[in-house]
Order: sequence, then structure tokens, then C-alpha cells
Amino acid sequence: MPTKDVYSLCKESSEVDFCMKNIGSDKRVVAARDFYDIFLIAVSRTQIIVDTGLLVISGEDTRKNYYNEPFEKNWVAVCEEKYEIAVNSFQKARVVGEKMNKSLTDRMEMSQLTEAGFEAVLDCQDEWTKILEHEQACPFSYWYHKVRKLIKITRVIVKRLNA
Repeated sequence: MPTKDVYSLCKESSEVDFCMKNIGSDKRVVAARDFYDIFLIAVSRTQIIVDTGLLVISGEDTRKNYYNEPFEKNWVAVCEEKYEIAVNSFQKARVVGEKMNKSLTDRMEMSQLTEAGFEAVLDCQDEWTKILEHEQACPFSYWYHKVRKLIKITRVIVKRLNA
């Protein structure tokens, strides 16, 4: 796919630098035939971030060493559940995209699955602010912000697929 098309996509997403770094610099872009291939690249990048987030959330260090209070343990459990949902949603979106069917039904399913994955990550983020007397920043914000930027890019890709 021509670099100018990828740059145009990145510009439309309002995350130009992040998009060019994470999508535009991906070696697979050169071989991409169309925005279906770019969708697969974006979803695979999101999948890596969500997988890494889940590994940290479900890791022994997170569970035993950092969050010992009952409400913190609950937050971690909710985030682990939500990230598992996100992992499954992004995996399913990638599988649908790999079919390269290009039907309206598949495009809608790809969009719904990526949105469901993002919503699950957002639910984790929101869980940390529910109890106001224990308000603190979500320790998993790093992954949330990356997923949020990638979902903006993915939305533009899906919009272009539907054009």
C-alpha cells in the first residue's frame, strides 16, 4: 500500500505520529493490498497490546505484591476478566478480517468485535474510579491509552472499508 494512503489514514485518525509509528512503520504495510490488510495489521497490533496487558494483570506480581486490599483485588479481578474479553474480541475480529470476504456482514462484525474489545478495556479503566473514597489512577492505563489510539485508527479503517 502506498505510504501516502497510510499517511492519509493516520491523519484522519488524529493520531498521526502514533499511527505512523505503529501502523505506518510495520513491515507488512509494504505488502498490504488494501485496507483489509491494514485492518489486520491494526488489529494484530492491538492484540499484542491487550495480550501484554492481560499477562501483567494476571501475573503473580500484580496479584500478590501490589494490590492486597480487598477492593484492589476486586479491581484486578474485574480487569483480568475484561482483558480476557478484549483478547477474545480482537482475536475474533482478526479471524473475520482474515476471511477477506468483504461482505457488509463481515465488515459490521469486524467493527462490532473491535468495539467490544475496546469497551472491555475501557470497563477495566472505569472500574478504578467507581469507589470515590479509594480513587486512584488505574495501573493499567498504559495499555488503555495505546488501545484507545489504535481503536481510533481502526475506526477510520472500517469507515474506509465501508465507503
